[in-house]
Amino acid sequence: RERGFFPEPLLGACIVCGISAMFAGVVQGLAGGTTFDLGRKPGVTEVTSWLIWAEAAIALASMLFLLFGGAGVIRRSEATCFPIPSEVQERLQRGAPLINMSNIPGPPGSPTHGSYCVRCLVWRPARERAGTVHHCNTCQRCVHGFDHHCGVFGRCIVRHNMPCFGA
Repeated sequence: RERGFFPEPLLGACIVCGISAMFAGVVQGLAGGTTFDLGRKPGVTEVTSWLIWAEAAIALASMLFLLFGGAGVIRRSEATCFPIPSEVQERLQRGAPLINMSNIPGPPGSPTHGSYCVRCLVWRPARERAGTVHHCNTCQRCVHGFDHHCGVFGRCIVRHNMPCFGA
């Protein structure tokens, strides 16, 4: 990745950590700075403090999964790149741009060659097999289950990492 990529995830990490610390601090302050004594029965303030710290831990874990977990990206390999469709191959050999081309449909009934993305040059799986596969114009990659590109975290939000936002 280029250097300009890394400030987005860093910003998202700072936002999540800052908001989590702020909420945990406010709840801890409202609880009167209660210390956790496991030898006595906890009151409402102690339980609330434990719950807010647990939520902060869940938010941190979700952020780490979002930043470092897979986002359903279709990786380039021999299986996903070949065979190159003849119209794409002809343009590449002539040095002509692929900008005006549409995605090329694969052979009918093929489970692995649904359509060929002319922007990232990979075969996307058939819709019946993979569900929605979309090319992210920001990341310049095809991803499974695409919802949107998040400018705060610099990541594609897809079906696979969507549960992170429930935290």
